[in-house]
Amino acid sequence: MMWGGNFKQMPDQQVLDFTSGWDVKSKPAYDERLLPYDIKVNQVHSQMLAGQGIITETELVKILAGLEHIKQLHNQGKFKLVPGLEDVHTNVESYLVKKIGVRIAGKLHTARSRNDQVAADMQLYLKDQCLEYAVGLKRLIKALGVAQSTFKQAPAPGFTHHRLAVVSNLGLVFGAWKTSLQRDNQRFTHWMDLYDKCPLGGAAGYGTSFKISRQYTAKRLGFKAPYENILDPITNRGEPETALAFNVTIMMKHLSQIAQTLIIFSMPQFDYLRLPDQFCTGSSIMPHKKNPDVLEAIKAKTAVANGLLNSLMMINSSNLVGYNKDTQWTKYLIMDLVDETLPSLTIMTRLLSSIIVNKQQLEQACHADDLNVTLMMEKEVKRTGQPFRRVKQAMERRCK
Repeated sequence: MMWGGNFKQMPDQQVLDFTSGWDVKSKPAYDERLLPYDIKVNQVHSQMLAGQGIITETELVKILAGLEHIKQLHNQGKFKLVPGLEDVHTNVESYLVKKIGVRIAGKLHTARSRNDQVAADMQLYLKDQCLEYAVGLKRLIKALGVAQSTFKQAPAPGFTHHRLAVVSNLGLVFGAWKTSLQRDNQRFTHWMDLYDKCPLGGAAGYGTSFKISRQYTAKRLGFKAPYENILDPITNRGEPETALAFNVTIMMKHLSQIAQTLIIFSMPQFDYLRLPDQFCTGSSIMPHKKNPDVLEAIKAKTAVANGLLNSLMMINSSNLVGYNKDTQWTKYLIMDLVDETLPSLTIMTRLLSSIIVNKQQLEQACHADDLNVTLMMEKEVKRTGQPFRRVKQAMERRCK
């Protein structure tokens, strides 16, 4: 390392990965993340086809065996997507054709289009990510609740306009952060209420003449229900991604506010709190530096989330009803957004759980003369019964 000799505890790999971004690591192909979902969707779709008498039980057994083999290869890191086969869906079907023959594997796509297949894969992926954010938020909210309780009696200056304003307490600050994140958690719950639906059965967007059971596939895939309108999830592909991105971006705005406050409060000029060494990085030239890189990275990721959300909002904003290729790019945008933001919850939870509060410095900051003026003014209003405005003006003259 180019730094760290002055650190009591060095950052662990999770922290270093978080602060280094994508400098020395690469992302997997986007469709590699969809492979487990595509296998699941294919399994359920083929079971539905058999249940409806569209394929035979013998054909179903062979299709399921082939899909299970792909799943095992994937778990072993041995199933590689071939770029020449366009996407994960074609890769899976092509492998099945080689393994069990086109006369059976070729029936898997009956009563289905890639349009509803992709939408189903993505919907399952998005549900899992939504749950991941909810779990991470609950842990962070719990950590903030502990801090709120621990420091509810700890005097601390309150700020407005980046200036000292009144005497308050640190518990109030942690409590405000907790409350904002609780709202964020409610947004993720609401996302599930809106989008926990199965797109399968829409085919290219306008249905199929085969007698299928949309209720069966929805239930077996863990959705609450199929979409009410089969065209809706196809023509509005990207809407669930955008809605989730909006929730994440609001959440990141709150994390960014926490990060900036912690950065300022931990500056030597304030010294209200101290960041543990394991959440800082050093300098390649200055021996004394301990930089709040983790918190600065959260601020950067918030900006990235805003940009990705804006792109998601623009895609599919002016398309003709039905499927449009534009919406494929919503997959890349939402996956990038998840990559950038989801780890922030774990990092922030760990940091807040080990932060060091300098109570002595906080109490000293509360002794500044101006901080008690508002309280004195209110006491004077109560004591004399004079109009608030008159007492305030008198106090202002004394503050010149």
